Amino acid sequence: MEKIKSYLILGLSIALCVIIYLNTTKIIPEPVIITIPASSGTSGVIKKESVKVDTVQLIKYLPGKVIEKKKIVVDSLYKAKYEEAIERNDSLAAKNLFLESIALDEFKGTLINNKDIKIDGAFTTRGKLLEYSIDYKIKADTIKYTPEIVYRYPRASLVYGLGLTLPTENGLNDPLVIQGVVGFQNKNGSIFTVGFNSNNTISVGYQKTFKLHK
Repeated sequence: MEKIKSYLILGLSIALCVIIYLNTTKIIPEPVIITIPASSGTSGVIKKESVKVDTVQLIKYLPGKVIEKKKIVVDSLYKAKYEEAIERNDSLAAKNLFLESIALDEFKGTLINNKDIKIDGAFTTRGKLLEYSIDYKIKADTIKYTPEIVYRYPRASLVYGLGLTLPTENGLNDPLVIQGVVGFQNKNGSIFTVGFNSNNTISVGYQKTFKLHK
């Protein structure tokens, strides 16, 4: 009898494990692909100082022979002041104008700052930084990732079940006790139950669930 009882308990335990395993659904998430569209923009022309320009021609030559001609755009105001100083034979004024025209100027700061992008930059110029413009383009990109499934208990779940109680003293000679259980489980995995069995007794229980495998 003792062996039969042990085999019966083992069989019920195995059957319970199989039922739990078969009712466990494994969810395999699908990869998610996110496409970030391309975007572009410009800072526009930012003027640091308004200036009127003029075009002059530089000539390089050897005695009796011109070897190079090149047109350049110059600041017409500085050009007029320089020519006036030369006409007055004011070498000091002409020298100062020349040194101003080749002075090194620096700019450092934020060039573009909008909802798409922020660009900081730095410039070093010979003379003065009069204006600048920055264009940008962000290429489209694709991000692929697989979401992680996180299992959580609901805020409240109904728990119910049916169980058999085997006698331990007289083996299978005593009748089996059948018990029904009902209760609820909270989001923390705590289970509170109330049971009623065939011996007309009521039981109150508390159980706690823990994750053994993610």
